[in-house]
Amino acid sequence: MRVVDAHTHFIPESLGEEAARRSEWGIEIERRDGERWVSHEQGFAYPLDETFFGGEAKLADMDARGIDISVMSISPTLFFYWIRAGDSASFARYANDALADIVRRSDGRLAGVATLPMQDPDAAATELRRAVDELSLVGAHIGTTVEGEYLDDARFAPLLEAADALGVPLIVHPYYVGPVPRLEQFYLTNLFGNPLDTALCASRLIFSGAFERFPNLTVMLVHAGGFLPYQIGRLDHGWDVRPEPRVQLQRKPSEYLGRFYYDTISHHDSALAWLLELVGDDRVVLGTDLPYDMADRDPVGRVDRLPLAPESRGRVVGANAAQLFGIAAATPAGAAGGSRTEGGRG
Repeated sequence: MRVVDAHTHFIPESLGEEAARRSEWGIEIERRDGERWVSHEQGFAYPLDETFFGGEAKLADMDARGIDISVMSISPTLFFYWIRAGDSASFARYANDALADIVRRSDGRLAGVATLPMQDPDAAATELRRAVDELSLVGAHIGTTVEGEYLDDARFAPLLEAADALGVPLIVHPYYVGPVPRLEQFYLTNLFGNPLDTALCASRLIFSGAFERFPNLTVMLVHAGGFLPYQIGRLDHGWDVRPEPRVQLQRKPSEYLGRFYYDTISHHDSALAWLLELVGDDRVVLGTDLPYDMADRDPVGRVDRLPLAPESRGRVVGANAAQLFGIAAATPAGAAGGSRTEGGRG
């Protein structure tokens, strides 16, 4: 079984040149201590690691970590939901074309998912269809929110409908472009805010009935599902005792856990073991979050520290992602297991 990293990020190598011509993006490439950094007008910045580009440096890094295939997605700092819709659509086309080109030249080592101009859901649906049908990208990478609106909002129905019809997954990822109230200190915007936002997005998709309206919709949750898996009992209890959670939901929230995939980025062996016990080993995919500093830099080692049977390990490190994204990866005998929760893509 080839090892597949389902969560690793991409930035076009020509971003600096393009950004110099596109003031509306509000970014620039600057030098800090001899290294290139991406600097955003909102005040945050990060190193422009060469592995973002998906070339030889990325492949060499994959080899060093024992990763055979990487599914690359745009850095969430470049979702650009906060700029004009037309400018965001232009960036999405540029980035998706660049990613598709890198994938084509990777000799099967890379796959890619599209970025979309989510502030215009109709344009996002159009770009998703183009990315899948013309560029052979294998899904989309979108934010948990679009300028404060979660994905269950009715305005995003065109995009959810397109993903449902195409049968491709949506990777939902938290993002922020400035300070988050009450989380400014101690890096809590990321440490606490990101898993909270993932849990809120997933919970709202469940409670809103989105999975009933879009029966083929499949969503991948990053960072091991955020806080969702670890508080699912509280959601079920609330559904049992309160009228509000039942307005659009006829079944317990936990019965929808199987409509999601979850990456392994828990940063804790016991948390990952609990996730596998809760959702089943056919709903968990290997992830790194590279090249950011919050990455799990040895995800294969983390999986291998768990007492998993060989067929279960094979599902987690590669077979599940291969099925989810429709990419070529040999499946070991006995790797077709059943989820412990209902729903999901067959």
